[in-house]
Amino acid sequence: MAGSTLRLRGPSGRAVTVRLPDAARVTSVAAEVRFAGGVYSRGFQIGPRGYHEFACREVLPATAAHRFPAAGREVVAAATADGDTTVVSWLGPFHELLTVFSGPAPSRETLLALFNGLDLDDRPAGLRVRAAVGQVLERITLTVHGRGTVTIPGPETARQVLPKHRGAATPGGELWRLALPGRKGSPDARDYLFVLAGPRGAAEVQLSRDTGVSTGELLDWVAGLDVAWAGR
Repeated sequence: MAGSTLRLRGPSGRAVTVRLPDAARVTSVAAEVRFAGGVYSRGFQIGPRGYHEFACREVLPATAAHRFPAAGREVVAAATADGDTTVVSWLGPFHELLTVFSGPAPSRETLLALFNGLDLDDRPAGLRVRAAVGQVLERITLTVHGRGTVTIPGPETARQVLPKHRGAATPGGELWRLALPGRKGSPDARDYLFVLAGPRGAAEVQLSRDTGVSTGELLDWVAGLDVAWAGR
């Protein structure tokens, strides 16, 4: 079966091409970015429009508290019933940038300073996020119907996910199989994390348990994935 190709943009702004071995449908694309420097450290999640509403309904139940403009767009803040957690999102034209605060709710001035201090550029391929301090993490996660989840680390941190020993050879690089916690020795391929690396990118794959294809077909699908960051 003919494959498919996604052309995305990571939070750093760098383009990445993901080639999938078949036409299985990609049901979601999300990203994560973290910045740290000095006493500052903050992580953000990026999803499509509606991401904030979904998170506050399905992941961390929270009720909208207030809205205000920042960084040229609208920001919405929501609080949990106990008031201990605040979910705040910048709503771009194509994507939403979400972050979470624990403890007392941040003031509007704090949130204005946070989002106005970011350099945000939202396009259909992805939201680029820059801050005054350095980026320490970047990754994109795809959910592919009937296949599993594919997590793609940024090129600067990709080596951190690779095992020290040599993996099995694939058409585009190497492949490792790592047992999930408490699953060592399991005969089920779904009890393992698969790590794939090529010359221009890497990916971590966890197979779906809800699929209509054989284990052999799933493993062939993993081996046929290809990730290529621009400039590598």
